[in-house]
Amino acid sequence: MSQDPGGRTVDPITNPAGGREMIARVLVVDDEPSVVDVFREFLAAQGYESTVASNGEEALKLIPTLKPDIILTDINLPGLSGLEVMRFAKGVDAEIAVIVVTGYASASSAIDALRQGAYDYVTKPFDLDDVHQIVERAIANRRLRAINRQLVEELRQKNEILQHHEQGLREKVRLATWQMTTLYEVGKEISANLELAPRLGLITAKAAELSGGRAAVLYLRHAETEECRIAGVHGLELPPRKEGAPHYFNAERLFGLPPFEQRPVRRLATQPGEAFELPAIGPARFTSMLAVPMVAEGQSIGMLVGLDKEGGFSAADENFLALYASQAAIAVRNSQLFEHTKTLDRLKSEFVAVVSHEIRTPLTSVKGAVELLADPRYFPNNEQQTKLLSIAHANAERLLVLINDILDFSKLESASLPMSLEHSALQPVIEQASSNLRTLIEERRIQLEVTIAPALPDLFIDSSRIAQVFTNLLSNAIKFSPPGGRVGIDVRPEGGGVRVAVSDAGEGIAAEDLPKLFRKFTQVDSSATRKAGGTGLGLVICKGIVEQHGGTIWVESTQGEGSTFIFTLPFADRSLAPAPRPDDEGPALPRAA
Repeated sequence: MSQDPGGRTVDPITNPAGGREMIARVLVVDDEPSVVDVFREFLAAQGYESTVASNGEEALKLIPTLKPDIILTDINLPGLSGLEVMRFAKGVDAEIAVIVVTGYASASSAIDALRQGAYDYVTKPFDLDDVHQIVERAIANRRLRAINRQLVEELRQKNEILQHHEQGLREKVRLATWQMTTLYEVGKEISANLELAPRLGLITAKAAELSGGRAAVLYLRHAETEECRIAGVHGLELPPRKEGAPHYFNAERLFGLPPFEQRPVRRLATQPGEAFELPAIGPARFTSMLAVPMVAEGQSIGMLVGLDKEGGFSAADENFLALYASQAAIAVRNSQLFEHTKTLDRLKSEFVAVVSHEIRTPLTSVKGAVELLADPRYFPNNEQQTKLLSIAHANAERLLVLINDILDFSKLESASLPMSLEHSALQPVIEQASSNLRTLIEERRIQLEVTIAPALPDLFIDSSRIAQVFTNLLSNAIKFSPPGGRVGIDVRPEGGGVRVAVSDAGEGIAAEDLPKLFRKFTQVDSSATRKAGGTGLGLVICKGIVEQHGGTIWVESTQGEGSTFIFTLPFADRSLAPAPRPDDEGPALPRAA
């Protein structure tokens, strides 16, 4: 609100353009000088800025430049009427408040003016207080309209800003979603193979694809010297390495970084003919480069470099490739650990094989000497000596079994276990394994039942190795069955081969322990296992032998109901496989208790 020089309060009009307050402008249109003088004096007293037009034509000339807030016009003017003045004013400013002045006889004309858009009317003779109230209401109404229009405009502008932010946010979310999805899919592809060499090649190829570069190079850091070598290349031909050329080099110095600083580097050739080289790449020159460190467990293990993107690499490329490099670094580190573990495992197996072989030779001599000493034909022994020699012989035999198991396992791991495959029936193999365990069967009074389906074709097997499988499985079944229990061997055709099941009447195996059975040096922790002993390699060796024959092996067991170890072997000629006859179990081989 503002005040006139007389101290009276004046209602201001808000200027929509600048947001500041200004005095209302009033245009008085009347051809009666006395009425004009009254209005002029009254409006000046109220602090308004007033302008006078004596006819309609003059008013039409003033309205476009004056831009009044209020028009007080007589309806009956010489020439153009007050209604025509109102219609023209509304065309210039639709929100202008037009107050028509009319006599009592023309009240119907004033009402018609209201229908056509007039704000209000005043009848002659008029009361100035009534005029003041009408003008005040008109000014207040116009001010509210101006404020409302300004608020609507501000709301529109803010809404545009919000929409712009929303679009930007949607784009960021879309980009982040695409990046995460892409990294997830690429990660799955990289994780499909743990071998280091193919993984490095795939990582380098994906780096070029994701960054948009023509080529990519992966440098790996040597753990001890902190220098780098080329480990992967995509889109480039590496020149033959010259003899004596350095295999490792300082990567930080190459990319202009202080030692051990882990941050991306972007370069772009901006001058005509400008280009740069990379070490160990040969004569190739590049116009753009993006190098990002590969960091795993807080340590830089190398650099991933994208090359020759048209227009150069952007900050977005840098951020995305940095994310990819961190993911790739973990994959490379895992592969390095895998390769290191394989190397250690191979060295361990070679060491065990060598040691076992060196032990077996003298142990065989010791066993032979003990057997000779225990022979009463050559050396008469008293009861105590015989007992001690018997214990020594048993322990030597157990050590030889252990050494043979370790040697077989070592050969299986290195895929060098000798196999002499030939056409053979399975029944003689089973008889051989049963004969090997005759003493144990009789000691524990085991009822052995063997069922073999009739007319089984020959198998293409190493009989001695399959006999080893039968001996191991049958020995376990006998050891874990109670004295006087039943052990069964069931052989029947299934698919393109035979299905062999060795079952016992033992205490069974818990479901959570079943996956442990075919792991090396692993035994189920139970009273029966501790009593039976063993190396924990027998089932692993059985699995390796069966798989080398093209079969599979597994176990089915329920605690309290015994266990059944099952393995399959393919027929030598699968076209000769007999039709299954479930009701014909075949002849049972007689087995003594």
